[in-house]
Amino acid sequence: MDILVLSDSHGNKAFVTAALERESQCKTVFFLGDGEGDIESAISDYPDRKFICVSGNCDRYSQLDTEAYKHLEGVTLMACHGHRFSVKITLRDLYNFAAGVRASVALYGHTHNPMATYDSATGVCAVNPG
Repeated sequence: MDILVLSDSHGNKAFVTAALERESQCKTVFFLGDGEGDIESAISDYPDRKFICVSGNCDRYSQLDTEAYKHLEGVTLMACHGHRFSVKITLRDLYNFAAGVRASVALYGHTHNPMATYDSATGVCAVNPG
């Protein structure tokens, strides 16, 4: 499964475009918030991609959902920005919520720190693109 996960572009449309160009094999793109205007441009510029987008804490007046779910190749992924789960303090709430909705992967942003972790208690892998 080739997916592209982006977050926290904060007005840097060039960052989003560069990532989409570099990872052209990824036809499914998750955008985890804080740059809704950046991803809106990309959606019209890349009609061959499937975008799954959520709002972040800096996406004022957003009409996007705060969580989104996608089932790909037998795996359920949950996308969120992370601020509602206090991910800067702990990932416990994120793991528990993802497990509660039967997602085995939780994609989140907000911290601006890339990481991937696995929680054996819930069976959830959490991934932050940074």
